[in-house]
Amino acid sequence: MEPTSKGIIKADIIAARQAIEYFEEHKTKDIKNIAGYHLQQASEKIIKNQIYEQLDDESIDFNKMFVHDLDKLIAYANSENIKLSIPKYIVSNRNEISKWEAGSRYELGISVRIDTLKKTYNVISEWYDEIM
Repeated sequence: MEPTSKGIIKADIIAARQAIEYFEEHKTKDIKNIAGYHLQQASEKIIKNQIYEQLDDESIDFNKMFVHDLDKLIAYANSENIKLSIPKYIVSNRNEISKWEAGSRYELGISVRIDTLKKTYNVISEWYDEIM
C-alpha cells in the first residue's frame, strides 16, 4: 500500500491551524474540536506513512493499521521492529491526542484547551517538516 500523500497530511495541518485561528478571533468553542480532530489525523497519518515506507504490502497487518489509536500504531511498529521518528511530546500525549479523533466529533462535552492545541499544532508542523 502506498504511503498517504504529503498533501493530505498537510491539509490536516492547515485545517487545524485555520480552526485555531478562527477560535482565537471568534471564540467559537466547538471549532477547537475541529482543530483537535485534524491534529490527531495528521499524527496518525505521519506514523502510518513511516510504517508503510518500511514494510511491503505482504508484511502489513492491515487489521493493526486500520485504527486511529496512536498507541496501537506505535506498538504495531515496535512489534515489526520499525524505527519511528516521533517527537517526545506526541509520544507523551498519544493517548490524549488519540481521543480527539472520535471525541472531538461526537462528544458534545469535549473541549481541548487552546494552549494544548497550539502546542500540538507547533510540534506536528515541525515534525511534518522534518519527516516529509
